[in-house]
Amino acid sequence: MSAISHKIFVQKRNLISLPRDIREKLNISEGDVLDIRMDDNKIIIEPMKLVPSVQAYFWTDKTQNDMLEAKNDIESGNVREFNTIREFLDGIEQ
Repeated sequence: MSAISHKIFVQKRNLISLPRDIREKLNISEGDVLDIRMDDNKIIIEPMKLVPSVQAYFWTDKTQNDMLEAKNDIESGNVREFNTIREFLDGIEQ
């Protein structure tokens, strides 16, 4: 990825404006959350996406690892097919 450089001015009340091409490329809109931090003598601004608390479990390491394992099982053909609910329930009890 090539670095894009812009010269911007700090405005009144220390506000800065993000250039349009950067906002569009990173899909940043008004109201979005940005993480800002210093690394040595540089300012790093990273877009953040907030997740509703009821969906936070999905982004845990355990769930992500389980999803990856399931994806690998499907791709390798390590799956079973059930014709009835009873057959499914009997299969998961084993």
